[in-house]
Amino acid sequence: MSDRTPRVGEQRPGGRAERVRTAVLEAAAELLTEVGYEKMSVEDVAARAGVHKTTVYRRWPTKAELTADAAQLHSADAVPIPDSGSVVGDLQLLAREVVANIGTEGGSRRSRSIAAAAATSEELATAMHGFWAHRLALSAVIVERAIRRGELAPTTDANLIIETVIGPLWLRLLLTGEPITEDLADEVVRLVTTGMFAD
Repeated sequence: MSDRTPRVGEQRPGGRAERVRTAVLEAAAELLTEVGYEKMSVEDVAARAGVHKTTVYRRWPTKAELTADAAQLHSADAVPIPDSGSVVGDLQLLAREVVANIGTEGGSRRSRSIAAAAATSEELATAMHGFWAHRLALSAVIVERAIRRGELAPTTDANLIIETVIGPLWLRLLLTGEPITEDLADEVVRLVTTGMFAD
């Protein structure tokens, strides 16, 4: 049996450890929004969460890991996986959730800060690669359900569909700076689904 001391959040799910984990991740998400990745410190996160910094370091040895987990928790709340009963409805809801998440001033600032830091930090880039792999795996259920319903061919690439829907939204955020709106989300989904259903 391992004698490793469990990290915070690995014991008594729903108990104090889980409450501490949530408080830390929420504090990190707030600071990422307010000051950005470069200026966020583990000490500030710990102070806002009301815990000692060693508590944070036991669970998240690096700021990059803390950032990726904070992004996961925030995305679970802000961009839940929809289930409308149709692939078109699901993709439209997903795209609109992404718009609501990254189209606000705070969401834009947080997302740009993380993306910019990941461009120069291999550690953060690796952590965020894990974040995106997890989010795409969760979103893939939209396509998987559509295949089971007979809406899409069994060979449909779930990741490609999701990436094609959210890609233009992130392109505007990170590259062009053009407005990110629900109208844009709806138009992207219309174009993507037209291609999906084409013979």
